[in-house]
Amino acid sequence: MSKIEEALNKAKKSREKGLATIKAINTTDEIPSSVRSMVSISSDDDGIQRESSTKEISLMDSGDIRDKNELAELKIIHSEMSDNKIANTYRDLRTKLIQHNPGKNFIAMITSCVPDNDSSPTTLNIATAFSFDESKTSLLIDCNLNNPKLDALLNMETDKGLTDYLEDNSIPVDTIMHKTGIKRLKTIPAGTARETATEYFTSMRMRQLMSDLLTRYSDRYIFLDTAPINESADTRILVELCDFVILVVPYGMATKSKISESVEAIGKDKLLGIVFNDKPKLPKFKLSDIFK
Repeated sequence: MSKIEEALNKAKKSREKGLATIKAINTTDEIPSSVRSMVSISSDDDGIQRESSTKEISLMDSGDIRDKNELAELKIIHSEMSDNKIANTYRDLRTKLIQHNPGKNFIAMITSCVPDNDSSPTTLNIATAFSFDESKTSLLIDCNLNNPKLDALLNMETDKGLTDYLEDNSIPVDTIMHKTGIKRLKTIPAGTARETATEYFTSMRMRQLMSDLLTRYSDRYIFLDTAPINESADTRILVELCDFVILVVPYGMATKSKISESVEAIGKDKLLGIVFNDKPKLPKFKLSDIFK
């Protein structure tokens, strides 16, 4: 076993000890879909050193910032939303995630339990909620290589991405990290389409990338957007590379057996919670309308 693998295994074992399943969060009302300075070093009990970058994050160049109207049009939460219930739901989920990995950043994977359900909007909004905090930064990685969605959700056109980096050792990681127009949130797109993705996710370069991204800063939180767990071997492989998994269950589309299959594929040690979404809103009636 290489030193990289030993370090990864040691880190994972330490993290898994502190994980517990959180109460399911209902996001059914969600809208349809550097300057380096004064950097300190922190060391977790897993023995991995991470650079605390709070001041650097506050000075981070996020490029052209999208205004609230554009974010609303793209169905992305923002701090000035008129419907605070939606943003607060994601804030609550952010709080629970942090509480279940106290004092450490993490890699979280978000996946769905049914083939026809798109969990990408939920992934994007969870990552955005973390970026609300000026002391934190989030990184969104599109690992759904056969059907990537994040570029479209963010209305972005990118060239190099994850597959390009994993295939070409000469490509530095900075060139595949793109600004999103949202403060403190960057994304790594899926990259050039490939027919066989599984070998990328089992490669040592992928494992090294995840380790480097996680340990570079203690204030960076990483979110993997993936294909539905029940239809993708790639997603099942990625379970091993993350600290925990959030399962998205769409209202009226998932049977009990589908949910059970997903939970079994993820494993109870990695499953942190379930997000229910897409619940239809019931029309509001006045008594005077009913008893006319």
